[in-house]
Amino acid sequence: MTHSTARRGLPIAGPAHPPPFRLTAEHFAAALLWLLLGAVGLVVIAADLAVGNFLAPRVLAVTHIFTLGVLTTTIYGALYQFFPGALGIEIRSPRVAHWSWVLHTTGTLSLVTGFWAWRPPLLAIGWLLLFVANFGSSWNLLPQRRKAPRGLVVGRYVAAGHIAFGTAMLVALARIGDSLGWWSVDRMAVIASHFHLAVFGFVVFTAVGVGSWMLPMFLLAARAPTWPLRWIGPVGLAGLAALTTGALAGLPPVTSAGGALLLASALLYLWQLALYFRHAERRPVDPAMAHVALGVLHFALAVALGASILAGNASIRSWTAYGVLAIVGWLVLLVVGVLYKILPFLAWMNLFGPRAAQQGAPRQEDLTSVALVRLSLALLAPGVWGLAGGVLAGSRPVVLAGAACYLAGVLTVLGQYLRILLLARPRPDQRTVTLSTK
Repeated sequence: MTHSTARRGLPIAGPAHPPPFRLTAEHFAAALLWLLLGAVGLVVIAADLAVGNFLAPRVLAVTHIFTLGVLTTTIYGALYQFFPGALGIEIRSPRVAHWSWVLHTTGTLSLVTGFWAWRPPLLAIGWLLLFVANFGSSWNLLPQRRKAPRGLVVGRYVAAGHIAFGTAMLVALARIGDSLGWWSVDRMAVIASHFHLAVFGFVVFTAVGVGSWMLPMFLLAARAPTWPLRWIGPVGLAGLAALTTGALAGLPPVTSAGGALLLASALLYLWQLALYFRHAERRPVDPAMAHVALGVLHFALAVALGASILAGNASIRSWTAYGVLAIVGWLVLLVVGVLYKILPFLAWMNLFGPRAAQQGAPRQEDLTSVALVRLSLALLAPGVWGLAGGVLAGSRPVVLAGAACYLAGVLTVLGQYLRILLLARPRPDQRTVTLSTK
């Protein structure tokens, strides 16, 4: 199919406007269900985590539940809503975005099942579906960001993140081919490269870009300096390139140089985050942003542990704790905190807007239970500490206690959104009206 034919065959959105709410809602709903499944998975794999067995198939399954199911699904849903509002450009096609979600969800399910039951053919099927889904997202977003009248830095980081994700998938294909007996690769080199390309390259780069817009808004930190943003991306991309090249080519000095550059990029990002919170006019921060602040603390701990590993103090437990802090300690808490800020607002606009003037209809501030937000923070925090601390100490009871606490925190998060759905049910004397964002 030629490029021109592809353009004619795909439905293109009209004038700039947000996509239908159902597109964002299906992404966020799927991400929350994956979050529940991942939290349950942490309890199941507690024994493997306690001994640092991060290469166990079930550990890899749970890892991908969080990275693909929770983080990537949330990123896609947020970007589809974020681009029109913040950058002033529409996505190219809500229909393609929907089918990309279907393929991404199906691919994630296939990949996770393949890891859990160790069925390499399912890994290959999942990879193919995820590749097509990522292509759909890239097609929808990346060409449009060049037309943005504002937010150019955001667009560049989103583009860099998608490029890193595509590279991570190619590296993953090398590992899948090895599992199917097609060729032979260095397993640890592939996993190290894949992890950093996906987590730091895709998720963190996207968080840097989108966060440069959202975090100052949520914290009322418009005066925060942003000079680190000029360097986080270039230094991080150079580090990812060197790390991947060195690991796959068997060149330890190049790998170490790449790790050092990634460390420098991470420190710059930590400094940028500190600037946001330092210049925040809203003090103390609200409970939702307290989730983000706690996540930043976990990110700092992960960076410190990564620096120790880079210095040669590597062990299987250190690597496992590093992954726990980076994924469930930093990035998942970041997602939870940001969703607390944006999802109730979107739900009120689209579920309650038509009857907002009716007697007894909830106000926007009524949708968020501050008590539940505080409770989720009080449960997720010791959950992360138990998981990471138990891994480092090699204690299964501590890991299991941390996983159980984390699961309780996730159930509290889900309770917040279940509460919104219950509030959305109209009373018998109220007429149901459906609002579609146009």
